[in-house]
Amino acid sequence: MTSARSNGLWAVSQQLITVGLSGIFSIALIRVLPVSEFGIFSYATTLAALGVSIMTGGMQALAVRELRGQKHDRRIVLGAVFFIREAIALVVYALFVIYSSAFVGGGVALPAAFACLAVLARVVDAPELVFQADLRTKTPALIRSLVGIGFFAIRMIAIFTWPSLELFIGLFVLEQLIAGLTILLAYSRAYGPNPFSWPEVDYTRTMAKHSAPLSLSGIANQVNLRADVVILQTLSGSISVALYSAAARLSELLYVIPTAYMSATFPSLLDLKNHNKTAEYRRALEVGFSGAFYLGVSVAVAIWFSADWIVSLLFGPDYAQSARVLQIHVLACPFVFMAAVLSKWIVAEGLLWISFLRHAIGATLAVTLNLALIPTYGIDGAAWATVASYSAASYLFCFFSRPTFGIALTMTRAPLVPLLHFTSRLRGKS
Repeated sequence: MTSARSNGLWAVSQQLITVGLSGIFSIALIRVLPVSEFGIFSYATTLAALGVSIMTGGMQALAVRELRGQKHDRRIVLGAVFFIREAIALVVYALFVIYSSAFVGGGVALPAAFACLAVLARVVDAPELVFQADLRTKTPALIRSLVGIGFFAIRMIAIFTWPSLELFIGLFVLEQLIAGLTILLAYSRAYGPNPFSWPEVDYTRTMAKHSAPLSLSGIANQVNLRADVVILQTLSGSISVALYSAAARLSELLYVIPTAYMSATFPSLLDLKNHNKTAEYRRALEVGFSGAFYLGVSVAVAIWFSADWIVSLLFGPDYAQSARVLQIHVLACPFVFMAAVLSKWIVAEGLLWISFLRHAIGATLAVTLNLALIPTYGIDGAAWATVASYSAASYLFCFFSRPTFGIALTMTRAPLVPLLHFTSRLRGKS
């Protein structure tokens, strides 16, 4: 258990470093690039991140399970993973380039095609899954953190010496490649050379089939998260994307808080579940949802009243419209924060198919509402679409599924938990 917790701590630390440095760099980038160029950068890197998530999402958990079970030779598993990821990466890259060329254009297609090379670059980091399976996440987490810090320093130097859109997109792609190659080298030193074998057809086909539901869930989740930027670029152009993305970068920093918290407390929740401590388990869930709710409300209130000042301080007068987007975005904080607890509950209960359903509903709403609201309300419409899709996927969906109806009631009671506990103590004293 100690090893597992240490493993999780390294993963969370790396995530916090990555998101934190990305947020700081984005703030600095906004200050030096023209608004339209920052919009192009945001669209191109968002598209690339979407592609990476589609490529890796479905294989991640399945590959770790296969490697952990040790039923097949490690080289055969990695060979299958490499082949499937490469095939997905090539298809995703081609589709994204065609989409950008056909529907976006306007000087955006070429930067997008360049940025999406990151999808192909990430194929080489497949051995990271071996480190995860062996509870040695420290190695890839340390590599990604150090590479991220190094490239952050290079970017900051470039901001003051040669602020160029092409350079920053190139550094974005190069960072993915260097991190992947370094992980591959670390694997070769730890486990020996030749990490891959030629994929076995039957095993590779079986793994691809089994990974399909997880891949669909991952795709739906990413569409829910990133549809706003892609549709906004298509319908409104780069300036709108820039104004919207400036606020979205700040929102993403806020959303890391509950993820980090739940990653740290998830092992103890699993212990209660596995040891059949039902009362303590329910109590932990109630406290978790209540704490997440009030933390989300506190963040939302604080950001709502300070949004104009924050945007003016960080981004300058050109991004004044971003303040309204930020105010709308933070309205989702209570639901997003509770969703961090919900996602862990889903894993603890083994209801993995629920994850796909809720992400699919969120993705459908995100696309539909963005298409409906952006033409009339612009970036504010995209923000409202995001809040609605997040809230539906994180909370409302639970009322329409029998396995999640009980947890929906628990989430609904979250605001009342402190009051209920207080009155319970008063009754105990009397």
